[in-house]
Amino acid sequence: MEVVATDQSQKAGAVLIRDAQVLDAPAMGELMVTTWLRAHRAHIPAGAWHRRRASWTPEDSAAGWERHLRDRDADPGGAQACYLVAEDPAGSLVAVAAAAVAANDPTGSTGEVGSLYVDPDHQRHGLGRQMLQQLATRLGTMGVRTLHIGVIATNVDAQRFYEALGGHPEGERLFDEDGDLLPERIYAWPDLTTLLPQP
Repeated sequence: MEVVATDQSQKAGAVLIRDAQVLDAPAMGELMVTTWLRAHRAHIPAGAWHRRRASWTPEDSAAGWERHLRDRDADPGGAQACYLVAEDPAGSLVAVAAAAVAANDPTGSTGEVGSLYVDPDHQRHGLGRQMLQQLATRLGTMGVRTLHIGVIATNVDAQRFYEALGGHPEGERLFDEDGDLLPERIYAWPDLTTLLPQP
C-alpha cells in the first residue's frame, strides 16, 4: 500500500509513504541513528548519549531493520507488525516508522508504536502525523483497536505532538538505556479510529 503525502517543508514535493522493503534497511539504519541521536541529545543523560553514539552504528541499526523485515516477509500468516518509510521525490528516505500488535495483550486489540522518526528537514510539516495515521490504518486491519506509544519523559516536544493528535497520558514506565533507567510517559488512543485519516 502506498500513500502520497503532502510535505509543506522547504523541500517541497510529494512524499511517498509505503511499506518498507528489505532493500530499504541500510537507508533506514542511517536515518534512524542520525535522527535518534539528534532528537534525544537533550533528553537522556550525557553519558548514555555518548555511549549510544559510540556503540550504535547505522550498520547495526540496518541489520536490525533487515532482520525484522525478513521475519515479516517469511511469516505466511502475515506478521502482526508494520514497517513504513517515507520517500522524497529524489528517492531518499525521510521518515521511518514501526508498530506491532502488543505482545502482552492476549486479545490482540492493542498496538504499540516502536519507532517514529522524521528527518529534521521534514519535521513540523505534517509528515509525522501522516506516518502515525498510516500506522493506525495498517494496525486497524490487524484487529487493533487501541494504540500506545512511549515517549521519554523529558521530551516535551514529542508529548505536545502526540497530545495534539489526541493522545492521552496513561502512566509511566522505566526503560533501560544502557544501564540508565529513564522514565518514559505512555500515550494512548483508546479508540484507534480517532487517528485514521479523514476522507
